[in-house]
Amino acid sequence: MGLNKEEEEILKQIEKELMKDDPSLAKTVEDSTLSKFTRTRALFSSVVFIFGLLTMFGTYIIEPAIAVIGFSVMALSAYVFVYNTRALLRAENISEWNFKKVLTILRNKDTSRQK
Repeated sequence: MGLNKEEEEILKQIEKELMKDDPSLAKTVEDSTLSKFTRTRALFSSVVFIFGLLTMFGTYIIEPAIAVIGFSVMALSAYVFVYNTRALLRAENISEWNFKKVLTILRNKDTSRQK
């Protein structure tokens, strides 16, 4: 559902006032998008997954309790990765996903629908 003319004018007026009052906040709001946030979370969770995997493999002989913690961190980060990746793919209207599509979506810094 699109905005009518009056709502568009009000929105433009609010945007102009924000640019005058606080240009740094206006720039931050302009640059921040939900897909950028979910993309960042997905990439961060993949790094945490690798850390959990290395912790699990590195400590399973020495201290099994730490290996279990590493596995838990790995499992939780995998869940966060899948959840955020699904949200990104849903936002891009992609119903089926494979490694190539996921990699393309995660590498993409900005999409045409955000502009």
